[in-house]
Amino acid sequence: MNYEDKDLNVVIISGKINVITDTNDKYIKFGITANKYTTKENQNVYVSLNISRELYYIYKDYFVKDNKIYIKGYLNSYIDKNKTIKSFITVTDVASNREEILYGKKAPHIREDDDGVLIWNGKRCDDTPATEEEIMKMEELLKEYQ
Repeated sequence: MNYEDKDLNVVIISGKINVITDTNDKYIKFGITANKYTTKENQNVYVSLNISRELYYIYKDYFVKDNKIYIKGYLNSYIDKNKTIKSFITVTDVASNREEILYGKKAPHIREDDDGVLIWNGKRCDDTPATEEEIMKMEELLKEYQ
């Protein structure tokens, strides 16, 4: 793809989470407070974002009020019933540091779920008990070391 001929719509932003709202839709809505730096003043900017449930579940441990996060996404908008343009960012990646957003992740995201089960890139690692056949095979393999 030749980017010179295309409009780019990539947003990279960081800030502290100020609200998280589950609307029971396919997206979780949340807001961050970022700093707006100008030559004359330092102000806060409030940004509205949407993240898919699947991506939210992978990075759920980052979503704590006042937690600083780094976001990559694209600008999205719609016109409401009052003909006002409403803008928000649709999130495509989340990280706890700047380098992972800019250069990509080097390792899977691992966290612990509320019930103590490890989550590997959004997938639960539940224990699956071995079958009798598997136990016998393991015992056979370990016989020479006993």
